Amino acid sequence: MDGFLGTRGDFIVDLVMTVSGFLPFLLMFTFYLAAIGKYDLHKYMQIGLFSILALLVVALELDVRFGKVSLLSSLSPYYGTKELMVVFIVHLFFALSSLVAWFWLLVKSMKRYPKVFYFNHKKWGKIIFWDIVFMVITGWILYWMSFAA
Repeated sequence: MDGFLGTRGDFIVDLVMTVSGFLPFLLMFTFYLAAIGKYDLHKYMQIGLFSILALLVVALELDVRFGKVSLLSSLSPYYGTKELMVVFIVHLFFALSSLVAWFWLLVKSMKRYPKVFYFNHKKWGKIIFWDIVFMVITGWILYWMSFAA
């Protein structure tokens, strides 16, 4: 199915890019919820956002393996270049590290909640947030290089 962002990207790729564009802002909102003491809502939104992102990553991976993403990206002037490979590797680093770290923080936090955390939950949340921001930025660069250029 064709995408909706006006590029060569298909529907799944465009959906992932759109959701990822909103993700940092939604995460900031969950931080606000925690800051005003709405911990349950913070927790459930974090779990929901992680779950949505994990499902989208699986959908994207299936789209890359079995869809036409490879064919569509092969039309890019950056296809096969070192520049695209570097952006892909950097993006993959942030994507993997943010998903693993976010999952770790969710599991560790759910084991403790609602008791007091004996680790710096807020500090790790900020680190993971910036990891996700860099994942989003590199993802958008990769998207542009692969489907818009």
